[in-house]
Amino acid sequence: MNPQRLMNALLSKGYFPPELPPVFTTKDFGENSRDIVDAWAAAGLFRAKTVSIRKNGKQVPKAGSYIYNLTETEMEVLSTPKRGYERRGIHLTHPVPQSLLAQEICFNWLKITKWLSCQHFSIDRIVISDRYQRSVEGINFAVHQAKKNLIEATSDWLVRTDITRFYPSIYTHSIPWAAYGKKRVKNNLGLFIGSLADRLDILVRKCNRNQTIGIPIGPETSRILAEIISSRIDDEIRKSDAAPKFREADRLQDDWYIGSDSFERAEDTLSDITRIYRDFGLEINGSKTDIQHIIGRTGLVWRSELAAFLSHRSGHLQGSRLQEFLQMSLRLQSFFPREPVLNYALSVVEGNRFRDVDVEMMESFLLKAAVISPISLDKICRMIVNIDRDTAKLSRVRIAKRFEEMALRMLEKGHDYEAMWLIYTIRGLRQYLRRSRMAEILKEYSGACIPLVVLDMESKGLVNFRIPKEVWESSFDGDRVRSDWSWLLAYEAIRKGWLVDKHGILRLPFFSEMDTRDVVFYDPKKNVADSRAVKKRNAAARAQSEQMVVKFTSALRELNLMDDLDSFERDYL
Repeated sequence: MNPQRLMNALLSKGYFPPELPPVFTTKDFGENSRDIVDAWAAAGLFRAKTVSIRKNGKQVPKAGSYIYNLTETEMEVLSTPKRGYERRGIHLTHPVPQSLLAQEICFNWLKITKWLSCQHFSIDRIVISDRYQRSVEGINFAVHQAKKNLIEATSDWLVRTDITRFYPSIYTHSIPWAAYGKKRVKNNLGLFIGSLADRLDILVRKCNRNQTIGIPIGPETSRILAEIISSRIDDEIRKSDAAPKFREADRLQDDWYIGSDSFERAEDTLSDITRIYRDFGLEINGSKTDIQHIIGRTGLVWRSELAAFLSHRSGHLQGSRLQEFLQMSLRLQSFFPREPVLNYALSVVEGNRFRDVDVEMMESFLLKAAVISPISLDKICRMIVNIDRDTAKLSRVRIAKRFEEMALRMLEKGHDYEAMWLIYTIRGLRQYLRRSRMAEILKEYSGACIPLVVLDMESKGLVNFRIPKEVWESSFDGDRVRSDWSWLLAYEAIRKGWLVDKHGILRLPFFSEMDTRDVVFYDPKKNVADSRAVKKRNAAARAQSEQMVVKFTSALRELNLMDDLDSFERDYL
């Protein structure tokens, strides 16, 4: 694929975080990205300055070396739930540095694939294509599980570890270290100024207020940058004294699962991994690190129980059988609060054709699940809207009232993800926002996503209070939208006539180059996906995944004692 198509794919499908509702889109931006970037350059929104070196007493341009001069920007941060009480931020980066970052990656893809070729312990390929849902080939969790099963079958001891806050802890200057070697870079700092890795370092920092600690969570560019670093770490671990063989270790991004024949060797391997990650400014997560004898290893008990229930009798989940399955899921979630029990249960029941007598039962279950498993709110929203469309039997007013109460509570706590999806569900049910308290919160709210959904609802006549439009309108100016998260709210709300352009910012080059190409980041015509289509797509993905598992395990079993990775890659990759 040519570089332009790579860039289009990366910005069309892999820019905004996947956790956002489907109204948020970057398809238009990706398809027009190269023309927009060229226009921004001509308008002076950024400059690329050639790096010079001294040669024969004169300053001469250094071939292929340049650095960017552009405004540093602030990302929108959305707080999302993880397991238990843990949370993490996902990020919407500014389009100027984000598009330049994507351009540098895609137009230098051959160099980057060379850096990625140091990858040794991960089975995930980093390939960009418009064929993939997120532009970069997804992680095949089933194949990782198959490799873990083989590791368990051939080991006496198991090492498990991962990195504490991996993306937020990445030291951006370690990108050049990973590309060219840490010692080489630190001993010759001037030599690498303006190099490709240096430009990637600069641009990812420009996405995040020029911070050197942390890379954005959400864009697929970050997955590529993280894997460049992880691949170099793979190479260092492979050369260490207690290095595991390929068939003994599985790395899923920063999660490690390693088999060993003795406790002592397991300790040495963990020590090497800890030392090498620390050399790149990263620390292992002590709470998720252990060395365990194989006899102490247990599987996912909750999943086994649910699978046993489902296999006991074939046929549709309905009536008393559906009720028993839902009650069992709630019970198991209470027993295993840090496990995604309800998320799994929702995947099982989504897409079913519910009888009218089962709708009340599903409604009560989904309302409970929204409280117990907030990480599943995207599925819960999709299911509620689909069930309402198919049956027209849901208590829309009851759901809307409950979800608005919850959304207010989430906004007050700073739980953006939950508030966004709760409000989006009310929108999907075509119900009203009634509580004026929300306007008071939005007046002080820092972010674009939730205000855009509320403005969209107001345009549909679904808001019964006064939105703080004047506050937002007066805060927008040319400098601000070029430097922080307000760009998305200003651009979309002004274009759609939801807010007044008091300072003429839509005519400025940053916005006008997107506006004249009819670039849309918020498409109010979109709702949620069809549940049955989702179920069908997931079934096809599982079938393909199972084929890959068979192919992978066959290739791995043939891997000889010398770890002949070349033959493995021919057979599997």
